[in-house]
Amino acid sequence: MAIVLGIDIGTSSVKCLALDTDSDPVTPPPHGQAGIRGRGDAVVAFAQRAYPTSQPHEGWSEQDPEDYLRALEHVVRECVAQCLGRRRTRDEIRAAALSTQADTLIIADEHGTPLRAAMTWMDTRGQAELRDLLAEHGQAWWYSELGQPLSVYSSACRLLWLRRHEPELMSSRPRIAFVPDFVARRLTGVWAADIPSASWSPFYHPVHRSRAEAVFDALGLEPAQVSAPIASGQPIAPLLPDMADRLGLARNTLLIAGAFDQTAAAFGAGATAGGTGVLSCGTAWVLYSVANRPPSDPSRPLCVCCHVGPDEWGIVLPYTGGSAYDWVMRATAGDTRASDASPLIFVPHLYGGLSPDWQSKSKGSLLGLTLAHTPEDMRLALMRGIAFETRRNVEAAEPYAGRPEMLRMVGGAARSDIWPQMIADTLGCVVEVSSVGEAACYGAARLAAGLQTANAPASGTVFTPYPVSMRRMDELYARYMDAYRLLCSHYAGEAED
Repeated sequence: MAIVLGIDIGTSSVKCLALDTDSDPVTPPPHGQAGIRGRGDAVVAFAQRAYPTSQPHEGWSEQDPEDYLRALEHVVRECVAQCLGRRRTRDEIRAAALSTQADTLIIADEHGTPLRAAMTWMDTRGQAELRDLLAEHGQAWWYSELGQPLSVYSSACRLLWLRRHEPELMSSRPRIAFVPDFVARRLTGVWAADIPSASWSPFYHPVHRSRAEAVFDALGLEPAQVSAPIASGQPIAPLLPDMADRLGLARNTLLIAGAFDQTAAAFGAGATAGGTGVLSCGTAWVLYSVANRPPSDPSRPLCVCCHVGPDEWGIVLPYTGGSAYDWVMRATAGDTRASDASPLIFVPHLYGGLSPDWQSKSKGSLLGLTLAHTPEDMRLALMRGIAFETRRNVEAAEPYAGRPEMLRMVGGAARSDIWPQMIADTLGCVVEVSSVGEAACYGAARLAAGLQTANAPASGTVFTPYPVSMRRMDELYARYMDAYRLLCSHYAGEAED
């Protein structure tokens, strides 16, 4: 019998899930219920540990890389203790794989010692650097090299900022690392990143699956400063003896190459090309579609990464989601009664338009408001707007990933009865609320077990579109798109004034 660990190093915490590979594909229970049932369950342990993020200046977002390791040690030891409490042995834990936040930049020496705070993927201090990089090469060039539009969230901008503001640090030619290879170096002594994570950084071309040599030249860096990637599911190395002892694991425990969090979650939730898409519903919503050929049209700049398989790509489409809903809930607290007035149109671009067309000048817009409307009308309009954004992204990915037969929802909004039905009626396809409680951990655990094919988890709650509701949503979607096009022209003109 064998147990594997899926370790998710996220933006705010580390989670660890222990999976019994003999019981897989039994679906893991929701967060908080792992390890409470019998020996035959797939999940035998789960633990989580939070860590802080600091914002010392506006636009800055930093973390202590050592916090990742301290939290990882805590959750692994807790999972080992839970396994032992269920009469399993530490020798049964054979391997671990990582799911990590993507493109969080860590500057380290060759031994893996951090030389400064990590700059997280949320760090936006490089606004001036973004303008300069785009002025030098242009967005079409960057898209051809990165597989996604260059934005202030890219570590390319942070690296140029470091060259300008911390020149002594960068002149020493330090190791340019990200969470997966930094942690791998500390756990095993080997610098290695998984291919999906590497493809979400500026240095690995996701379409050609090769190093982006031109980007090294553009940023004044050397390829030797960046770790070579390894395919997901392939062994990196055994844990260092002292690290295995600290984690409470056997010394022959292997670290296996995993994936960054969106890919790991999609893999764990069973995403397949032309079959099942995964909709992750968090602060932002992210539609993840698997494609057998990558998009590469600069006129439709869809974000692409390498998926788990060698001939699969992930189309990663982020757009406005939970943060906008939370805002409208705070702004419209009170009456929960919907009126009979004409439905409102709410374009939910409260921080600009993201995928699929990256209209940064777009703004949140509420149209059609009258004295008859209630706060509930506004909340429902916002929900429809996010559903319509989902449809726009599904249609953008369709030429490459196919029309999904089913969309599987994970995250907070999936716990609602309203959201999944609204998405089903908007898309005209079945929506299933995933029964996988910790999809990223589960996907990493399956990779730790050496599995590289998607596994459909046990069915969750299924929402089937209603024909009458579909026709109504089609009508409202047409109105939404008409309004959106007019608003894009309006805000573009406003920016020129």
